[in-house]
Amino acid sequence: MSHNLHIAKIFSQFSPLINDDTNPYESDVVLTLKPWAVLRPKNLSELKEIIKLCALHKIPFTPCGNQTSVTGASVSDQSIVISTEKLKSVSEISKNSEGLASIQVEPGILLSDLQDHVESLGYYYPPDPTSREEVFLGGTIATNATGENSYHYGSTRNYILSLDVIDAQGQFKTIQRQASPLDLSKKKNLAGFHLGEEIDPWIGSEGTLGIICSAKLLLLPKPNPFQSFLLFFPNEPDALNFSNSIHNFREKLSLRCLEYMDIQATEYMRLKSKRLIIPKDVYTIYLKIEETSSIDQDSILELLYNEYNAILPDDDSLFDQALFAQDHSELLEFRRVRHHVPATINELATINKSMGGGKVSSDWWVPNDKIIEMFTFLRELQANIDCKCAIFGHIGNGHPHVNMIATNQTLKDQSLEFTKQCIQKAVSLGGGACGEHGLGKIKTWALALQWSNQDIDQMKQVKQFWDPCNLSSPGNIFS
Repeated sequence: MSHNLHIAKIFSQFSPLINDDTNPYESDVVLTLKPWAVLRPKNLSELKEIIKLCALHKIPFTPCGNQTSVTGASVSDQSIVISTEKLKSVSEISKNSEGLASIQVEPGILLSDLQDHVESLGYYYPPDPTSREEVFLGGTIATNATGENSYHYGSTRNYILSLDVIDAQGQFKTIQRQASPLDLSKKKNLAGFHLGEEIDPWIGSEGTLGIICSAKLLLLPKPNPFQSFLLFFPNEPDALNFSNSIHNFREKLSLRCLEYMDIQATEYMRLKSKRLIIPKDVYTIYLKIEETSSIDQDSILELLYNEYNAILPDDDSLFDQALFAQDHSELLEFRRVRHHVPATINELATINKSMGGGKVSSDWWVPNDKIIEMFTFLRELQANIDCKCAIFGHIGNGHPHVNMIATNQTLKDQSLEFTKQCIQKAVSLGGGACGEHGLGKIKTWALALQWSNQDIDQMKQVKQFWDPCNLSSPGNIFS
């Protein structure tokens, strides 16, 4: 009997997928691996039984959501894959004695469906990665995802009140957060486990401790309407200087999002936009401002113009071409155009795979006051590599996404070395190796760039506690 048939027999009551039936579960954005089998539990009881069988027979397993990972974390050729796609139940919204609202949700719901649901009831769940319409909630917890509004609201960790988990030994446990999660708002993501409360290593664990089967989420009151701005600049230093300048007005402006698109990323927006007139050969700062009584519309425009003019005193022609969105359809168009940046990068990466190339990306972060120094460093390195580079993302958090789009294996190898040097530089400036994507299988080498051997040993002890037989997501985080 073949190995896969043996696995299929063990899990026969759950109708496992084997052979060609596993094809839809073999690829994420960057990696293709064929699992031994795919299990798709219909409810919590089935999920518990599957993990117990894995523990009994020492069968490794890898949880997966909607295959949106960009590090190979959700695919495997060393385990079965357990898909959460059928686990989508959502509870009623409840309030505790202090008036905090929460909702209990299973991991297989699309993030956008969850957010639309709670907003229809007057509440708000802030984490909003670009892939919100494709990513499952469980995937956002497994990577501690951020998003364009993380500049103000912080990462997923800030909104997890408790987790129902099944560890790799098949034990079910509810883990409550003791402190208020909003107290974590200034904590940055780092590679590997966050060693805070008992719940913290699970958030960002990339499936390495077991499987998350439900989460109690903190909800905020639905915010006031937003206004969005796209401001254009003739060069990168001016755009970055404006970003640093406007960062000083984040409270006065009720600034919720501060993002950057370099010349290549802006070009991807321009080419894909049918409704917005985006200039050619420019750099972009993307702002989102919540409407409040603290500052009126004319004052916002005046402040933006004054800061722009202080950086470009002799040329405000591009300021006159700035784009402003206020109603719902316009705001959605801004988000859609912004989403075209990573979508285009991933399309090009897929095309280049056949030639030995592909995307080599990083999501390091640095303190805000180090962002210009970091960009000077990376641009000097990048000039020696003959492939496209597109940078976009959360510049207000010191956390841009740097994407090298290599067309062959040689350029891919050069891009990987470039990425390692950038991560080393970011860490030396007081930053981190990854802001939200995690390490998965393709960046395990970055763990040692961030942490000492002693720190990594502490993480391995946490792994050993929850997963003593090393069954959960083999190859993720730890090489």
